Amino acid sequence: MKLTKHTDYALRILMYTALLPEDQLLSIQEVTDAYDLSRNHVMKIVQKLGREGYLSTIRGKGGGFTLAKSAQAINLGELVMCMETTMNVVECDRPLCRLSSGCRLKGVLAEAAAAFIAVLNRYSLADLIGNRCDLIRLLAIAD
Repeated sequence: MKLTKHTDYALRILMYTALLPEDQLLSIQEVTDAYDLSRNHVMKIVQKLGREGYLSTIRGKGGGFTLAKSAQAINLGELVMCMETTMNVVECDRPLCRLSSGCRLKGVLAEAAAAFIAVLNRYSLADLIGNRCDLIRLLAIAD
């Protein structure tokens, strides 16, 4: 199972945001600088995270974003399902596979993807930032 970069970056953005004090806003520029990502890409991800209720966003000068709910309330499995467009590991229909009517591979891979999500469902964003001091140092966040 491989996550899209969109989901990978969403996780990183949420981790960074969760490391900040609750009242501190994070800017798109801070994220692009910290992770060396495209501003346009980060903006799209932040917008989606805002629409989906993971981030609270404030537009304009002095704006930014912060977590919309606690890090403990952000379930990783739910987040991944929200960010990914599909959890299909293989596409048997494009092009149509000759084996599809008798093949069991798709079912086995669907079971594996479900197990992947089941593991993620056991964790929250808070679990990812348990080593808070190390992460703050690595991101060069001022305390």
